[in-house]
Amino acid sequence: AFFANVAAPLFPLGLFIISLFLVVVPWRKRKVLWSIVSLTMGAPFYEVTFRDGFIGDIITSIVRPLQDLVFTLFFLPLGLHAWWSSHAYTMDAAAIPIERSWLVHTVLLPACTLSPLWWRFCQNLRQCFDAKQRWPYLGNALKYMAAAEVTTFGMFDPSVKKHPVWIACFFVATVYQVWWDVFMDWGLLERDVGYYGDRSGICWWWPYSLRTKRLYKRRWVYHVIFCINFFLRFVGMITLIPPVHLSRTTGLIVNTYN
Repeated sequence: AFFANVAAPLFPLGLFIISLFLVVVPWRKRKVLWSIVSLTMGAPFYEVTFRDGFIGDIITSIVRPLQDLVFTLFFLPLGLHAWWSSHAYTMDAAAIPIERSWLVHTVLLPACTLSPLWWRFCQNLRQCFDAKQRWPYLGNALKYMAAAEVTTFGMFDPSVKKHPVWIACFFVATVYQVWWDVFMDWGLLERDVGYYGDRSGICWWWPYSLRTKRLYKRRWVYHVIFCINFFLRFVGMITLIPPVHLSRTTGLIVNTYN
C-alpha cells in the first residue's frame, strides 16, 4: 500500500526535480553549457561557428523530448497536488487540465517544434550574410523553412494532412532533406566522369555514382546508410507534429493522426 500510494507517484516526480536541479547546479560549471545554448537561440545576432550549428542540429533532433518536457513541467505541480490530496484528487484527474490547456497545445507545443527550426534558419541567414555568398546557406535555410511550413499547417489544421497538397509538400520537403544529406552534408554521391567523359556512366539517365574516396570498403554499407536515413527522415518529419491536439470545436484532446 505504501509503494502504490506514496513511493510510486513520488519517485518519477522526485527524479524529475533532481534532474532539473542538476541541469543548473553547480552554476559555475553549467554556465558554459547555457552560454553555448544561448548563442544558438540568439541567432542571427551572433556569428555562427561549427559548434553553434552542431548544437542547433541537436536541438532540432530532440523536438519530441522537448514536447514531453512541457507536459512534465505542467504535470509536476498538478501531480504533487494530487499526491498531497490523497483520494480527493487523483493522478488521472491531474492530467485533465493539461489535456484541455489552450496554452500547452496552442503555444508551448508548437513553440517546441518551430523554435529549433527557426534558430537553424536564422543561423543560415547569418552565415550567408557573413560569408557574402548565397550557396549553400540559403539552400540549407530553405530546408528548415520548408519543414517549418509543413509542420505548422499540420499542427494548427490537422485536417490538411488528408489533403493531397499537404501530402505532396510533406513528401517534397522530406526528399529535399534526404538530398541535402546525401549530396551536401555527406558528399556520398559524385558526378560520374563517364557521363560526359571516357568511362560509361552508371546508367544513361543517372550521372552520379558512389564517391571513390570512402572510409568503408564495402559499398553496401553506404547503401544501407542511405536507406536508413531515407526512412528516418520521414519518421523525423512526422515526429515534429505533436501526436495530439486540442480540438477547436469540442475543446477536447484529439489524436492528430486519426
